[in-house]
Amino acid sequence: MAYVDQFAFQGTGTSLRQRLARLLETPFDRRYRQRTAAIKALRAKSDADLAAMGLTREDIVSHVFSNRSVL
Repeated sequence: MAYVDQFAFQGTGTSLRQRLARLLETPFDRRYRQRTAAIKALRAKSDADLAAMGLTREDIVSHVFSNRSVL
């Protein structure tokens, strides 16, 4: 059974295909998308910002997958 996202059709600038994919997204798809976004956000931070969080660039993926990631 697919998880129905009630906000799937509210995004501007998204294609019909993207909106339909979000509508039929499973919980696993959502978790993948959230983790990918968290990794991307952490990789965009400077080394000083990561150090302030107690992370190095090598720790980003394991940090996100250990469910300790708070952005």
